[in-house]
Amino acid sequence: MKPERIHLILGLVWLIAGMLLGEHMGRSGDHTQMPTHAHIMLLGGVLPILWAILYRVFKLGSGLLAWAQLVVHHLAALIMIPALYMLFGQIAEEAMLGPLLGVSAILAIVSVALMLVLCLRAKD
Repeated sequence: MKPERIHLILGLVWLIAGMLLGEHMGRSGDHTQMPTHAHIMLLGGVLPILWAILYRVFKLGSGLLAWAQLVVHHLAALIMIPALYMLFGQIAEEAMLGPLLGVSAILAIVSVALMLVLCLRAKD
């Protein structure tokens, strides 16, 4: 499977998860997980779908850099989103989650930087 297809599938899965959390918040009236919901929707859902589109439009391929970008992005989401859920759900202390959130934020930035490199290297 190509990176663009994996980004698309995982993005859609994250969107469903975000929508379910949003529906739960609306039904319960408890909106404390709003930041988590936003990160699920944007980092988990919208960005990977955007990446899939960019892979297709610019024919970014499936080389090592593309796979690295894919892994780094989804690793960032897999670390950040549960950490945010635990933080805003008061399941764990900020002192414990802070380093995880910092690492995941750096991974997300690296993912975007890798996408920039892929786009700059793309042949017209």
